Amino acid sequence: MKLKERQLPYLFMILGFFSVFISSGKTLIFATENIMNIDEIVPGMKGYGKTVFIGDRVEMFNVEVLGILRNWEAKSNMILIRMSGDPLEKSGIIAGMSGSPVYIDNRLIGAVAYGWSFAKEAIAGVTPINEMKSTLLNIPVQEKDVSLTSTDWELPSFPQNESEPCLQVAPLMSQELIQGSSGNMKLMPILTPLVVSGVNGEVLQKMQPLFNTYGLYPVQGGSYVSVSPLSEKEKRDSISEKAKLVPGASVAAILVKGDLSAAVVGTVTYVEGDNVLAFGHPFLQTGTADLPMASAYVYAILTSQSNSVKMASPQEILGRIHQDRRSGIAGIFGESSRMVPCRIEVEGSQDLAYDFEIIDNKLLTPSLVLMAAQSAVLSTERRLGEKSVNIKLAAQIDGYEKPVVVENVFYELDPSWFPLNHIVQPFSMILNNQFQKVRVNRIELKIKVLDTRKTAYIEAIKVDKKQVKPGDTLQVDVRIKPFTGESFYQTVSMQIPEDTLPGSTLNVTACDATYGQALNMGRSAGKFLPTNFEQLLHYVENMERNNNLMVRVLLPKKGITYKGEGFPSLPTSMLSIMSFSNQSGIGPLFDEVISRIPTAYVVSGNQSIPVSVK
Repeated sequence: MKLKERQLPYLFMILGFFSVFISSGKTLIFATENIMNIDEIVPGMKGYGKTVFIGDRVEMFNVEVLGILRNWEAKSNMILIRMSGDPLEKSGIIAGMSGSPVYIDNRLIGAVAYGWSFAKEAIAGVTPINEMKSTLLNIPVQEKDVSLTSTDWELPSFPQNESEPCLQVAPLMSQELIQGSSGNMKLMPILTPLVVSGVNGEVLQKMQPLFNTYGLYPVQGGSYVSVSPLSEKEKRDSISEKAKLVPGASVAAILVKGDLSAAVVGTVTYVEGDNVLAFGHPFLQTGTADLPMASAYVYAILTSQSNSVKMASPQEILGRIHQDRRSGIAGIFGESSRMVPCRIEVEGSQDLAYDFEIIDNKLLTPSLVLMAAQSAVLSTERRLGEKSVNIKLAAQIDGYEKPVVVENVFYELDPSWFPLNHIVQPFSMILNNQFQKVRVNRIELKIKVLDTRKTAYIEAIKVDKKQVKPGDTLQVDVRIKPFTGESFYQTVSMQIPEDTLPGSTLNVTACDATYGQALNMGRSAGKFLPTNFEQLLHYVENMERNNNLMVRVLLPKKGITYKGEGFPSLPTSMLSIMSFSNQSGIGPLFDEVISRIPTAYVVSGNQSIPVSVK
């Protein structure tokens, strides 16, 4: 009896299964897959691919080679294929297929990794397996406490692949087809599903532009079946765990786990011993990585004209992803990843707490904390209406006994990112500082929400005398008007320094935190441009708070400032030379007496008055 053509892939799958797994009693041995070099591949060849369409069962789909795109990126080739078979006929390329292994004559050629947006057919680009192996398997595994590295919030740079040079052969497809003849048709990595659970839908929508920048497709999912690391017994019997991540199986990179969770889902391409290769394209292309590697379960395929996607959730953490490079990601069985414990407490109409762990990553950690905090607030508080919000973030940094604390008070009329972002942004400055590597051991965020408007503005100020002598005490009365309340005076006593220049004019200002911060930058900007990590911590922890009433007396003094440092005792000759210097960072010397009085309001406005020195 002749086999039908559509039955052949399933026969290949059975034969491939026995070629990969050799079972003897309780011992399972992984054999190296037979690989086909790109030079052996010609258009018209037919084969099959492996992926998961439903559950955790690896299924087959048909493949036909269309051509080879040689050197489509620096030192990188791509195999162009057409895919067919249920459900690809109606879904096209599916987000989550990244890494699906492709075989010709039972020999592995590479991983499904690229596609064209808005394409009607399931035409995909395959990253050659030899490029994945040369890039991902030849790099030594780093220590597992190494965090993902990135210098700032922007996408990482794209280093050249160090694989062997390819032949300079003209592509079989035109550049118009490769790059797209319109803004909507361009070759790009297949979108990777970012499965999120426990996060408010509005928040996820706000985060979508950021995630899309990283090639992620955020979708809401359910809770994980299990995200616990391997037990000691499971580590000793890890061979059975490896069977859950075979070529074609769904694999997940965990970003957040606990009361809130997020994971990136793709497909396993190749397994060699304890090593796993997947995706066929980068996740963030950070190079060295440290993320939990888990198996995943696919609930369904959500078909769409723009982007079809696998609805999936991670299951069991089986190892650690340690490489994230242009040709894919690499993981290793049995190792664990370092994650940062986080706790968010919301006090308001309901008192709730969220405990979770988050990846140690300068690029994503601040954004994920922001997402979790905003979701926690919207899950417990009303969406519209006046709110006063007190936010306190405490981060325990390795090597420091006391946590770094950032705290402020805000007023907002509707739910926005503004208050939380102004707390998380300084935390990001610490993580991405230029002075030293930062290892965060714990993050705690406390948010107190009041459904009332607690604001006030500065109406006027008056002083008890218009002329003072050095050493005098100046009484400043600030009239404050609360919203819908009666005005009241706040009295502040300011001590005039003994070395104040006689005949000078002092400027007395009562102001809010925003105006005060502007004065800081205008009068002594050098003090707010840290030159070491300790200065940065001091700057972050002492940022002006919105509930403080600030009274400031500006005192002109003899001397100069250089890069924020005051030099009041320079010889006259040196002072004259430096005053006319053409070098940046030099300015006049001012001293300032500042008093900060905490109030029960978010203060706004500013008022000033001059006072002369006898």
